[in-house]
Amino acid sequence: MSRIEPGALWPGYLVISLEGRGIPRLLNLTTQNGIYFWDLSYKGDMVTVKIRPRDFKRLRPLLRKTSCRVRILQKKGAPFIILQGCRRKGLIIGTVLFCIIIYFLSLFVWSINIEGNKNVTCEEIIAVLEKCGVRDGVPKGTLDISEIERTLLLEIEELKWVGVSLKGVYLDIQVVERLMWPPVEESMDLYAAKDGLVMDILVLAGEAVVEPGDTVKKGDLLIAGKMSVPHETEGAEGSGQDVSTGDIVEVKARGMVEAIVWYESYAEAPLQRVLKNKTGNFCRSFSMLVGDNLYHLWGPQESPYRNYEVEKIKRSFIWRNLRLPVELFSNAYWEYEVDIMPVSPYKALEQARTAALKEINSLLPRGVTIRKRHVDEYFFFELGTVGCRAVVETLEDIAVS
Repeated sequence: MSRIEPGALWPGYLVISLEGRGIPRLLNLTTQNGIYFWDLSYKGDMVTVKIRPRDFKRLRPLLRKTSCRVRILQKKGAPFIILQGCRRKGLIIGTVLFCIIIYFLSLFVWSINIEGNKNVTCEEIIAVLEKCGVRDGVPKGTLDISEIERTLLLEIEELKWVGVSLKGVYLDIQVVERLMWPPVEESMDLYAAKDGLVMDILVLAGEAVVEPGDTVKKGDLLIAGKMSVPHETEGAEGSGQDVSTGDIVEVKARGMVEAIVWYESYAEAPLQRVLKNKTGNFCRSFSMLVGDNLYHLWGPQESPYRNYEVEKIKRSFIWRNLRLPVELFSNAYWEYEVDIMPVSPYKALEQARTAALKEINSLLPRGVTIRKRHVDEYFFFELGTVGCRAVVETLEDIAVS
C-alpha cells in the first residue's frame, strides 16, 4: 500500500470507513488492482482510510467479494467545494457582486487627510484643492499628484513643502509651513497686567505716568516709551549765553512697578452627601445612524428608571481603507438607588475652605510676596450649604509690555 501525500491530491480525496471480517483480504486485493489507500487507522473492528474519488468506484466489486461494508465519512478537496458552491448560486452571485462593488468603490477618493499645518487652516487648503477638481468622490485615475503639489505651493505662500500620496481611498496631504519672522512690536510702553494699588516705581527707560498711591486697572499705561533728551544751543543775537532745550525721543520702556494685588476665591460644600448604589437592573437599546438619519432598532428610546446611569457605545464599520457610512449605537441604562447622608457643618466647612485655598493658590504667580491672608466663613442652613471666601494680598511687579 503506497503512501500518498495529501497536499498532492489537488483533485480531492474521500475519508471512508471499512467494516467486515474480510478487511485484510480487501487490502491485499486493492494493492493488486492498483487501488491505493493512505492514513490507515484502526478503531476497533472499523478501519478508516483515505482514497481518491476515481478509485472509490473500482472498490465496489472488491467489497462484494470480501463481504465488507464501506461508508463515506468526509469529502475533501477543491472539486467538492466547487460542487457545493454550484448548489448555492445565490451566495456565489452575492459574493461576486460584493467584491465588484468594493473594487468599484476603491477606485475613488472618499477622504482627504491634511497634516502638518498650524497657521494655514484646512479650509484654505481644501479651497485650493477644489479649484484643482480634488474633492471627496473624485476618481483616483484623474488625479495628477505632481500638479496638485505644485498648485498648493503656488496658491498658498505660507507653505514651504507639500507631499501628496494615495493610500487606498484616502488622499494624504503632508505640508511644511515656512518659518515666519515674528511681527515687530509696535508698542514701546509698559502697561498694567492686573488691577492693583501702586506702591513703588523704578524707571530705567521712559517716563512714569502713575505715582505711588494710584489705583490702576488692567491695561492702564504705567511707563510711556518716550523721554526728553536735553541739548545746548547758542543764545539769540550772539549774546554768548547757552539755552538748554530738549527733544522727545521714543525708547523701549523699561522698569518695575510694584503694586498691591488682591486675589479672591469662593467655594461651597453641601451639608448632605448623595450616595448612589446600583440595584442590578438594567436595559439596553440599539439605534443605527445611516448618513444623517438615525433609526431606532429596538429597546426603550428613553430610560425607564427614575435614577439611572447611561453607558453609550458607538461602533463603526471599517473594512481595510473603506469606512462605511453606518454607525451602530448601544445605550445601557443602569438603575441605582439614592441615599442621602448628612454631613457635619464643620466638616463641610473644612472641605469648602480647602477648595477655596486650593483655587487661590493656583492663581498666585510663582515666587510672589504674600502680605496678608484672610478667610471668611458662611453658613446657609436654609440652602443646605456652607461657603468659604479666601482673600490673599500680594506685592508684585505688574508692568508688562
